[in-house]
Amino acid sequence: LRERMQVTRQEYCWQCHTYMNRLGLVFESYDHFGRYRTAEAVLDQDATERNVDKKGKPLGPIFRDVPVDATGGIDHVADPKLAGDANGAVELMHRLANSELVEQVFVRHAFRYWLGRNESLGDAASLQAAHRAYRASDGSMRELIVAILTS
Repeated sequence: LRERMQVTRQEYCWQCHTYMNRLGLVFESYDHFGRYRTAEAVLDQDATERNVDKKGKPLGPIFRDVPVDATGGIDHVADPKLAGDANGAVELMHRLANSELVEQVFVRHAFRYWLGRNESLGDAASLQAAHRAYRASDGSMRELIVAILTS
Protein backbone atom coordinates (compact mmCIF):
# COMPACT_ATOMS: atom_id res chain seq x y z
CA LEU A 1 0.00 0.00 0.00
CA ARG A 2 2.78 2.42 0.82
CA GLU A 3 4.02 2.23 -2.76
CA ARG A 4 0.52 2.88 -4.11
CA MET A 5 0.12 5.80 -1.72
CA GLN A 6 3.09 7.64 -3.24
CA VAL A 7 0.72 9.23 -5.76
CA THR A 8 -0.95 11.10 -2.88
CA ARG A 9 2.31 12.97 -2.29
CA GLN A 10 1.73 15.07 -5.39
CA GLU A 11 1.16 18.66 -4.35
CA TYR A 12 -2.53 18.75 -5.25
CA CYS A 13 -3.34 15.51 -3.38
CA TRP A 14 -1.00 16.17 -0.46
CA GLN A 15 -3.00 19.20 0.66
CA CYS A 16 -5.51 16.78 2.21
CA HIS A 17 -3.54 13.55 2.45
CA THR A 18 -0.98 15.13 4.76
CA TYR A 19 -3.72 14.96 7.41
CA MET A 20 -4.82 11.38 6.87
CA ASN A 21 -2.15 9.10 5.43
CA ARG A 22 -0.21 8.33 8.60
CA LEU A 23 -3.45 7.80 10.51
CA GLY A 24 -4.67 5.28 7.95
CA LEU A 25 -1.38 3.41 7.66
CA VAL A 26 -1.66 2.04 11.21
CA PHE A 27 -4.52 -0.14 9.94
CA GLU A 28 -2.35 -1.87 7.33
CA SER A 29 -2.34 -5.04 9.44
CA TYR A 30 -5.96 -5.55 8.37
CA ASP A 31 -7.06 -6.43 4.84
CA HIS A 32 -10.13 -5.12 3.01
CA PHE A 33 -12.35 -7.51 4.97
CA GLY A 34 -10.88 -6.63 8.38
CA ARG A 35 -8.85 -9.84 8.66
CA TYR A 36 -5.51 -9.56 10.41
CA ARG A 37 -2.44 -10.04 8.23
CA THR A 38 1.32 -9.80 8.54
CA ALA A 39 2.10 -9.80 4.80
CA GLU A 40 0.55 -8.33 1.67
CA ALA A 41 0.67 -9.82 -1.83
CA VAL A 42 2.07 -7.26 -4.27
CA LEU A 43 2.63 -7.51 -7.99
CA ASP A 44 6.21 -8.46 -8.85
CA GLN A 45 6.59 -6.50 -12.08
CA ASP A 46 9.93 -8.04 -13.08
CA ALA A 47 8.78 -11.62 -12.47
CA THR A 48 5.51 -10.94 -14.31
CA GLU A 49 7.40 -9.63 -17.35
CA ARG A 50 9.56 -12.80 -17.37
CA ASN A 51 6.54 -15.10 -16.91
CA VAL A 52 6.02 -16.04 -20.57
CA ASP A 53 5.68 -19.28 -22.49
CA LYS A 54 8.11 -20.47 -25.19
CA LYS A 55 6.40 -18.25 -27.75
CA GLY A 56 6.64 -15.14 -25.55
CA LYS A 57 2.97 -15.11 -24.61
CA PRO A 58 2.37 -13.71 -21.09
CA LEU A 59 1.28 -16.37 -18.58
CA GLY A 60 -0.13 -13.96 -16.03
CA PRO A 61 0.89 -11.89 -13.07
CA ILE A 62 3.31 -13.03 -10.38
CA PHE A 63 2.80 -11.81 -6.85
CA ARG A 64 5.16 -11.85 -3.89
CA ASP A 65 4.46 -11.43 -0.21
CA VAL A 66 5.98 -8.41 1.50
CA PRO A 67 5.77 -7.72 5.23
CA VAL A 68 3.10 -5.24 6.25
CA ASP A 69 4.40 -1.98 7.70
CA ALA A 70 1.71 -0.75 10.09
CA THR A 71 3.66 2.18 11.45
CA GLY A 72 1.94 5.53 11.25
CA GLY A 73 0.59 8.00 13.72
CA ILE A 74 -1.46 11.06 14.41
CA ASP A 75 -0.32 14.46 13.22
CA HIS A 76 -1.94 17.90 13.22
CA VAL A 77 -3.79 17.47 16.51
CA ALA A 78 -3.80 19.90 19.42
CA ASP A 79 -3.58 17.26 22.15
CA PRO A 80 0.09 16.30 22.67
CA LYS A 81 -1.03 13.02 24.30
CA LEU A 82 -2.57 11.99 20.97
CA ALA A 83 0.09 13.29 18.61
CA GLY A 84 2.99 11.14 17.50
CA ASP A 85 3.99 7.81 16.08
CA ALA A 86 1.99 4.62 16.57
CA ASN A 87 3.07 1.09 15.78
CA GLY A 88 -0.20 -0.42 14.62
CA ALA A 89 -3.89 0.00 15.25
CA VAL A 90 -3.90 -1.48 18.75
CA GLU A 91 -1.40 1.08 20.01
CA LEU A 92 -3.40 3.86 18.37
CA MET A 93 -6.67 2.60 19.88
CA HIS A 94 -5.16 2.55 23.38
CA ARG A 95 -4.02 6.13 22.92
CA LEU A 96 -7.46 7.21 21.69
CA ALA A 97 -9.23 5.31 24.48
CA ASN A 98 -7.19 7.13 27.12
CA SER A 99 -7.73 10.61 25.68
CA GLU A 100 -9.99 13.10 27.39
CA LEU A 101 -10.22 15.02 24.12
CA VAL A 102 -11.60 11.93 22.36
CA GLU A 103 -14.12 11.51 25.20
CA GLN A 104 -15.26 15.10 24.72
CA VAL A 105 -15.68 14.57 20.98
CA PHE A 106 -17.64 11.37 21.66
CA VAL A 107 -19.92 13.20 24.10
CA ARG A 108 -20.46 16.02 21.60
CA HIS A 109 -21.43 13.56 18.86
CA ALA A 110 -23.73 11.68 21.25
CA PHE A 111 -25.35 15.03 22.08
CA ARG A 112 -25.90 15.72 18.38
CA TYR A 113 -27.34 12.26 17.79
CA TRP A 114 -29.68 12.09 20.75
CA LEU A 115 -30.95 15.67 20.48
CA GLY A 116 -31.03 15.69 16.70
CA ARG A 117 -29.18 18.98 16.36
CA ASN A 118 -25.76 20.54 16.58
CA GLU A 119 -24.68 22.10 19.82
CA SER A 120 -24.66 25.87 20.29
CA LEU A 121 -22.68 28.09 22.64
CA GLY A 122 -25.59 27.91 25.07
CA ASP A 123 -25.10 24.13 25.33
CA ALA A 124 -21.61 24.34 26.82
CA ALA A 125 -22.78 23.69 30.39
CA SER A 126 -24.90 20.73 29.28
CA LEU A 127 -21.99 19.23 27.35
CA GLN A 128 -19.68 19.65 30.32
CA ALA A 129 -22.23 18.06 32.65
CA ALA A 130 -22.72 15.16 30.24
CA HIS A 131 -18.96 14.65 30.03
CA ARG A 132 -18.66 14.67 33.83
CA ALA A 133 -21.49 12.11 34.10
CA TYR A 134 -19.83 9.92 31.49
CA ARG A 135 -16.48 10.02 33.32
CA ALA A 136 -18.01 9.56 36.78
CA SER A 137 -19.85 6.44 35.58
CA ASP A 138 -16.68 4.95 34.09
CA GLY A 139 -17.94 5.42 30.54
CA SER A 140 -21.54 4.27 30.97
CA MET A 141 -23.50 4.91 27.79
CA ARG A 142 -26.72 4.82 29.79
CA GLU A 143 -25.53 7.58 32.13
CA LEU A 144 -24.33 9.65 29.19
CA ILE A 145 -27.72 9.41 27.46
CA VAL A 146 -29.58 10.25 30.68
CA ALA A 147 -27.32 13.28 31.21
CA ILE A 148 -27.88 14.49 27.66
CA LEU A 149 -31.64 13.97 27.63
CA THR A 150 -32.15 15.62 31.02
CA SER A 151 -29.93 18.62 30.29
